[in-house]
Amino acid sequence: MGMERGRFLLLGSGEFEPWAAEAERFALAGAAGDGSVAILATASGREGDSIFERWIGMGLRHYESLGITGHPVRVRARIDALDANTAKLLDDVSMVFFSGGSPKYLAQTMSGTPVWDGVQRLLDRGGVFGGCSAGAMIAGASGMRFPFASGLGLLPTTALGVHWDALSGWWIRWLRDLAPRRLPPSVRFLGVAEHTAIATDGDAWRVFGTGVVDMRQGSERQAFAQGQLIPF
Repeated sequence: MGMERGRFLLLGSGEFEPWAAEAERFALAGAAGDGSVAILATASGREGDSIFERWIGMGLRHYESLGITGHPVRVRARIDALDANTAKLLDDVSMVFFSGGSPKYLAQTMSGTPVWDGVQRLLDRGGVFGGCSAGAMIAGASGMRFPFASGLGLLPTTALGVHWDALSGWWIRWLRDLAPRRLPPSVRFLGVAEHTAIATDGDAWRVFGTGVVDMRQGSERQAFAQGQLIPF
């Protein structure tokens, strides 16, 4: 996928909460498939059974509240992602959604597997790639340095930051100030605030939620808020 094309829904935080409904309905409108969503909590796969299943349960209840069918796809470890039968569970859905957790673990689990091939087929046929936090970061450009190294290249010229307005923690302050400067000039950076989403049908990114999206490329920097469009 050399060009940035396809349908995406990327959240800075707050998956499976009511605020995200507007963005999800926008992303799913006109998407190929049967209208349902495959829910993958893979990024929390190392955190124990109860947390992994809690994320899946939250997703199922959230989509049920919106009148959308959710399907749990239990890819917890790489052995699950290598299963061709599990990959087939993505063949008819309209969106695959990866909830948050560890971006490094998520990328290592999914990269080069039949399930990840299924994700790319879904995008190619007009379905939506959705993700929050770690689940959003894996869509970004591949071959980047930390902290963007978890990108698997669905968006080959965009790197993604999440929780971008978080106030606590030295590491997030360091990320906000310095990390985007580590990117090559050909790669654009989008920092998505908490409880904020960007969604696209292939023409522009539309901003949803309460926060701001910080866009940087080279020396240019712009901020976008609810309802505004970010051009490709």
